[in-house]
Amino acid sequence: MARRYQYLIGLLIMLCMVFLTGCGSQQSIQMTPPQPLTSDGAHMVQEQRPTPTPQLSILSHIATPTPIPTKAPSIPPSSPPTIIPGSGSGPAPYGPPPSLTSEEMQLTQQLFALINHDRAVRGLYPFVWNSTLAGGARLHSWNMVHCGFSHTCPDGLNQCTRIANEGFAGFTDCGENIGLAGPYPTAWGGVYNVQESMMNEGPTGWHFIHLTSTTLHRIGVGIYVASNGWIWFTEDMVS
Repeated sequence: MARRYQYLIGLLIMLCMVFLTGCGSQQSIQMTPPQPLTSDGAHMVQEQRPTPTPQLSILSHIATPTPIPTKAPSIPPSSPPTIIPGSGSGPAPYGPPPSLTSEEMQLTQQLFALINHDRAVRGLYPFVWNSTLAGGARLHSWNMVHCGFSHTCPDGLNQCTRIANEGFAGFTDCGENIGLAGPYPTAWGGVYNVQESMMNEGPTGWHFIHLTSTTLHRIGVGIYVASNGWIWFTEDMVS
């Protein structure tokens, strides 16, 4: 009886020790601080990223616009006019215009070349230079210095009547563009900017209609540079 009692007591003590050992093990697991997953996660993501490839330096042909006046390109005339009269027939209430200067002759050739260049890039035939139209155009530019920027200056006659009176009666079409340009940044730069503004008017602008016409064939350009540097120019066209 005593042995059986001692056996039961020993078995009970062993079970209690096992139970306490298991409880202590469970408690130690719960008290172990967890690993910092944030740093580990970031590290894992970083290791999974591929090694970056060095970027190649590629030259770009895109031009960045700058807020300065458009620089006029040098457009050499393919066949510059050789006869550029300083005046023509028509009313001259302010006297005849001064003789052409070398600058005015050069500007006239450059403007004529630019007009035909702009026509060529649009697939149009070139205008033919006409010295009679050029003389009348220069006279009109001179007159405008005194009577104002107008097609009907100085006597109220419209441009087509003036062109007809120069010897072109019976034409089927006529046209005239007039311009006033400041010398910015150069005299040619001023003329170029005004001329291109005419060409960029679009199909509804009369300057554009004249410059891209397929019924006008002859042209004369007349330029007068005033003493203050301003450039007055006239472009007369006829069929």
